[in-house]
Amino acid sequence: MRRALLAALFVASSVGILSLPAGADSPTPSNIVLSFDFSDNSAPASASNGSFNVIANVLPEHTGGVVRMVAIAPDNSGDSNLVCPFQPVQKSQVECAFNFTSNGVWSIKAQFAPDNKSDVSSISITRLRVTN
Repeated sequence: MRRALLAALFVASSVGILSLPAGADSPTPSNIVLSFDFSDNSAPASASNGSFNVIANVLPEHTGGVVRMVAIAPDNSGDSNLVCPFQPVQKSQVECAFNFTSNGVWSIKAQFAPDNKSDVSSISITRLRVTN
């Protein structure tokens, strides 16, 4: 019974933390939050050499703007960074396909801007382990 009560309290508190005001359709650029989405959230993000899609979620929902992603190559790999140019946010997401050419930990940086002519106003970084 105690476990069920604790689980219910945790869920209730999590929902309260993640809720956004209904009028959040036109947020200021400084209030934008970027997060990454991978197909399997039950394990650390990893990929094999080759193409791998990375999705950046833009919150609050219904936010307009553009997102660019950069995959920063592992140290001592000799590879260049991979760049996915600015793309418009569609349904609160932007998706980029990267073709990873070497093993190691790649840093993925998502950058949000209100439009193609504005400065980047929000950045989020994650790491992705690439193996054969």
